[in-house]
Amino acid sequence: MNNTELQNRPQYQEEETLDLKVIAIKIFSYWYLFLIGIIVAFALGYIYNRYTPSVYQTSASVFVKEDKMGIDPTSMMTGLTFKSNINIDNEIGILQSFSLRERTIKELDFFNVSYYVTGRVASRELYKATPFNVELDYDTLQVVGNNYQIEFIDNEHYRLKSKEGRRTVYDYKTDNNITPIELPEYVGEYRFGEWVNNGFNKFRIILNSNYNPDPEEDYTPKYSFTIKSRLALIAEMSGLSIAQSTKESSILNLTIQGNNPEKITDYLNQLLEEYMQRNLEQKNLVSENTVIFIDEQLIGIQDSLHKAETDLQVFQEGNDFMDLGAQSSEMFNRLKDIERRKSELELSIKYYQNLQDYINKNIDDLNKLIVPSAMGIQDQMLNKLVLELVALSSKKAEQLATSTEKNPFIQTIDEQIIQTKKQLLENITNMINNTNVTIEELSNQIAAYEEQIKQLPTTQRAYLGYERKFALNDELYKFLMQKRAEAQIVMASNSPDNSVIDEARVSRARKVAPRSMMVYLVCLVLGCGIPAAFIFLKEIFNTKILERSDIEKITKLPIIGQIPYTSPRDVNSSSTLVIDSPKSPVSEAFRSIRTNIEYIVQGKDKCIFSVIADSPGIGKTYISINMASIYAMYGKKTLLVGMDLRKPRLYQEFGISNKVGVSTYLAGKASVDEIIQPSGKLPTLDVLTAGPVPPNPAELIASDRCTQLFSELKERYDYIIVDTPPLLWVTDALLLMKHVDTSIYVIRQAVSNKKAFENVINDLEQRGLSVSLVVNGINYQGIYGYRYSYGYGGYGYGYGYGYGRGYGYGHGYYDEEHDPNRKKNKHRK
Repeated sequence: MNNTELQNRPQYQEEETLDLKVIAIKIFSYWYLFLIGIIVAFALGYIYNRYTPSVYQTSASVFVKEDKMGIDPTSMMTGLTFKSNINIDNEIGILQSFSLRERTIKELDFFNVSYYVTGRVASRELYKATPFNVELDYDTLQVVGNNYQIEFIDNEHYRLKSKEGRRTVYDYKTDNNITPIELPEYVGEYRFGEWVNNGFNKFRIILNSNYNPDPEEDYTPKYSFTIKSRLALIAEMSGLSIAQSTKESSILNLTIQGNNPEKITDYLNQLLEEYMQRNLEQKNLVSENTVIFIDEQLIGIQDSLHKAETDLQVFQEGNDFMDLGAQSSEMFNRLKDIERRKSELELSIKYYQNLQDYINKNIDDLNKLIVPSAMGIQDQMLNKLVLELVALSSKKAEQLATSTEKNPFIQTIDEQIIQTKKQLLENITNMINNTNVTIEELSNQIAAYEEQIKQLPTTQRAYLGYERKFALNDELYKFLMQKRAEAQIVMASNSPDNSVIDEARVSRARKVAPRSMMVYLVCLVLGCGIPAAFIFLKEIFNTKILERSDIEKITKLPIIGQIPYTSPRDVNSSSTLVIDSPKSPVSEAFRSIRTNIEYIVQGKDKCIFSVIADSPGIGKTYISINMASIYAMYGKKTLLVGMDLRKPRLYQEFGISNKVGVSTYLAGKASVDEIIQPSGKLPTLDVLTAGPVPPNPAELIASDRCTQLFSELKERYDYIIVDTPPLLWVTDALLLMKHVDTSIYVIRQAVSNKKAFENVINDLEQRGLSVSLVVNGINYQGIYGYRYSYGYGGYGYGYGYGYGRGYGYGHGYYDEEHDPNRKKNKHRK
């Protein structure tokens, strides 16, 4: 039968099966892997949740006041009120800055020692509720990072232990790491309250009164503590997250995470307190600088005022009181007013010179500048330039908290500072020059009045001199005290620009890690995913034929039957299983194949077909023997021919002689009658063995004598089944195909190689040979779910075998090699 005939016939009708169903069957067959994976994953998840330190998160919110007006030099308190031009991003930078965290940690001295308790497996940090407290001597250099284990000996004594290792010497007074140091292992015993000075630390341990250690208990928690540097604590508390509540909002939400909810709550609240205090300090800076400058001026004026007052009293006591007269009094008042104005201008000159020197000497730190209006100088341009310079300096400092000098924005600020300073210095020079001109004019006026005073009597002239000095110093003193009071009022009335809306609270702290449900969900995914990935990879890298789809992807040739797998330990497992167990499911499978072959060769009373396979160990000889047995049991005169001249096998299965056979006939050494032997199993079954191994098997098979042999045999028998050598190994099977009506290609599940099968099938199809497929060794209880429905025309044969569980079949093929040392191929379970 040729390919054209095959194609014209109806194709085998497959039972429709969804791929998802096949996948589900495969996955379910590995149920134990999924069970183990889930159990192991959940066990690991439980251990992770149980012993991973918990991470908590707490939050607070702060309102940041944005001053759109900027600098207002005309405020009611003579210009002393100074408001920062606040930017939200700058405030976020300040809150996250190292300097603010440093201020916060310095206020939280109890953070410098961390306490731990170790249970049977894991340890956790204690905070406040500790059985003992460690007091550090901050005047002594301390080794930080060293963990001390403490063992309670009794209510008065304890033992300290620490391991060797590399640590760091730290100075709490300067907040600097001094030098690294190698510490030896340490053990020491002390009394509670006694100072410990072991050469690398100095501290004492105070036992809490509410704790009573009992060393006799079966299990006592182990406590330890670690001394930490402020630098380490600052780095530890660097995880502050800040975000605006909305895009255009001035409310900032602050969140921080840590292992102890009380500790992070205290830290966040202290951070906000320091933030507010810093803002207030910035606002009070101008007023504080003004008070300091005025105090410096008052020191000299107080001395001058006291001396002038004393001199005036002494003069009045030594002379009778007199009335200066109306004209003299008017002249005196005018002179006093001029001298007061001159003194104020001279004080202004001192301020200008002080301001000029400060700007020239302090390139970066301009926060100590005194606003001119604080000294009664109402020049708007000068006030504006000074306040602008202070604002730029503050803005730069804020940016440097979160950036570097190379930042383009800071470089722009530097350029603005340079230009503003240049303008300010030019303005100061002009002010000094103008003020000196005014002072010179006032001095001329004073000189004119002094000439008039010289006309007065000596006593009156002397009295006016003492009175002038006293009045001048008194007026100047009152002026400075007034300005000082104004500056102090501004300081007292200042409040932070920002305000805390919600403080952090322990009750609001929530656990964020480990998230138990999420961990278990991940464990479930991994517990299922890893076995699934294993199955997937196993399938991807598989080269064996496992399923019907593997065959269908390669060829459209019909599958006319499948032989169940039978275990070698099964009592029904033998090479002549059809004869030994005619009612077994395997025998039914062979009967199904017989029926389908009859349909393939319909119209023929006699038939020759070969049983072929691409490789050894597929079960080709096993199929040949049982197919011959089926026909013989059906009453057909049947001959089983062993054409594997290179490795004869049939004689062993039937226990007959192999001295003569096909090879002796083809060599002309025996006749047909001499080589045919009865099977000894069935009266209608004869066997023609291969005979002794010849030196030239291929030449003998290709000879005319071989053609004569099959012609004579066909005259004698109804059915002739030819057992052939493997197709991939030798060409003998191809040479024999011209003598047969059709061929049965045997595929063995989980053994036959896809590539080898594809190569052979392509060759057979190109040759136009009549070939049908039989799948051997199917494990119906395995993962592959072989189920076929097949039939020709109006005849349908459906065998969805499921006998494995009932009969224990699993072998279902005949090991052609019969090598007891050969490793058995394991079917997938």
